[in-house]
Amino acid sequence: MTVIPMTRETVQPDMSVVVRNGTIIAIVDGRKSSRYRNATHINGRGKFLMPGLSDMHVHNRMPPQDFFDLNLASGVTTVFNMGTGDGGGKVDHLALRASIAAGTTDGPRYLVSGPQLESNTITSLDDVNTVLRENGERQYDAIKIHGDLSPELYDALITGAREKGFRIRGHGQHMMPLAQTLRMDCIEHIEELLYISRDATFGREAKFGEEDNGNINNFLTAYYHNIPRLEDRAYRAEVVKDIADSGVYWDPTLIIYSMIPVYVSDESFAALADDPRLKYLPEGMRRESLDKQKNEYRAGLVPVFSTFLLSVNDHSSVKDHFDRNVTILLTLIKELHDAGVPLLVGSDAFGALTPGFAQHQEMELFVEAGLTPFETLRAATVNSAKYLGEFDQAGTIEVGKRADFVLVGANPLDDIRNAADVQGVFTHGKWYSSEDLKRRLARVANASADTQ
Repeated sequence: MTVIPMTRETVQPDMSVVVRNGTIIAIVDGRKSSRYRNATHINGRGKFLMPGLSDMHVHNRMPPQDFFDLNLASGVTTVFNMGTGDGGGKVDHLALRASIAAGTTDGPRYLVSGPQLESNTITSLDDVNTVLRENGERQYDAIKIHGDLSPELYDALITGAREKGFRIRGHGQHMMPLAQTLRMDCIEHIEELLYISRDATFGREAKFGEEDNGNINNFLTAYYHNIPRLEDRAYRAEVVKDIADSGVYWDPTLIIYSMIPVYVSDESFAALADDPRLKYLPEGMRRESLDKQKNEYRAGLVPVFSTFLLSVNDHSSVKDHFDRNVTILLTLIKELHDAGVPLLVGSDAFGALTPGFAQHQEMELFVEAGLTPFETLRAATVNSAKYLGEFDQAGTIEVGKRADFVLVGANPLDDIRNAADVQGVFTHGKWYSSEDLKRRLARVANASADTQ
């Protein structure tokens, strides 16, 4: 078996990894593993062992065990749920977190943010104090800002979270200069840069705070003016430097945005029906994703952008418009990485995206952006461990670290797609064989077909 330790870009052929009580106690020449006579031996000959992957932005919108099994079968051993409202309030995500940690539920390590914070839920300092108190009492793994908060309340929330040592992640604060957004410790979605400017230009053009605040045309106009700014290399370099200097992490989740051109094109939308990964989605979710009238991206964006583009005398198709943006965002991912911004890997799997599988689609986009497979895997392993403050315990395959790894059939450093060729997973002290993972996938597919 070849070990990919992820300590640096190297491989260690013909090795064995010895685990006791969920911790790596030795990494030895494979010929010497027989000395561990009382151990259970797993044959990894001809395969590659890499650290378990972390999906740092998920939403659990399906039966929890199905969601967990899809991630395990994809080699994802840590997920960060960014929406406690997932499941329509019928799922106790903190209880799921505890159950997985206790070993009573099979699944990847489950991290959970607090409720999504919006401008209509954070209207006073009392609301801020309530969020901070509840975050401590319930021990959420992060505070999540979703909407635009007032400058005063945003400052109070950031300051309070810092004082209490809470992680705080979220969407950009569009009505304020970029520097304010960068006060969080992790920003979600690379496309947020389409809706923020270095100064107050975006908020001013979108007319935040004025009587017609909420007028979609104001927001779209500000966004439309921001696109050529981001296409300008000099301006983009200033944005990238601001981000790098701040020390913030960024979780691009580009896969969710890159699906928009697919949804708005008749040809590519029709082809989605043949995607074999969709068989794992519950039938109702799958039908909705493939229905022109119910797919919210297609049904919502096509009429709005068709009208808006004509209103600004832009005769691009809606697909071409979003393809243009995807090109900008791919460029930004590469430039952020090159500037030293620590990137995380997250799927935000929604619509016609399947949990687990979408993590690999996101990693393929990193490579398309210009990162090497090693740099991409580092984002999905080392960077997530560092963000979580546990690099001494996780992120690489080293003696003394948590036994949390994936066996794959071919070298992912040669081709990132090989990371999806999962042959086995070890996490939470348990080995999931290839046969076990296949059974779990088959069960999910059968259950999904029966779900209305």
